[in-house]
Amino acid sequence: MVALAASVLASCAAWTAQGWRASAVQARSEATHAAERDAQAQATVAAVEAAREEGKRRTAAVEKARDDATKQAAAAVADAAGARAERDGLRYRAYSLARAAIFRDPAAADGSPAGANAVDLLAYMLGRVSDRAEELAAVADRARIAGLTCERAYDAVRAVAP
Repeated sequence: MVALAASVLASCAAWTAQGWRASAVQARSEATHAAERDAQAQATVAAVEAAREEGKRRTAAVEKARDDATKQAAAAVADAAGARAERDGLRYRAYSLARAAIFRDPAAADGSPAGANAVDLLAYMLGRVSDRAEELAAVADRARIAGLTCERAYDAVRAVAP
């Protein structure tokens, strides 16, 4: 009976020790799993934060390119205004020369078609050429500014953040 009691007591003690050991193994496994989950969560947060920062950097780069384009467009408008003033001065000078030629040439002053028409045609053609040149210059300026802005924005967005 004593042997039976001792064997039951030893079995209970062994059973309890195995339970403690199993609990310790399970606790270590749960701790390892929890550490892995924490590491994954931190990596996810870091990745999301990096994506946000990259988005902010790209947005800032595009905004800077847009601001630069606005400044370039304003400079082009100012240059066009200066060119327009020069053109108007040249046009005024051409018309003045045309009137002076008519007054100097007695045949033109009497209404000679050859003299008056040639000078008027010259002034008219100068005006048309300068108007068309202004239109083409405006189109070229806009296209150049748009192209350079697009290129800068693409390069800035494509660049890898440091």
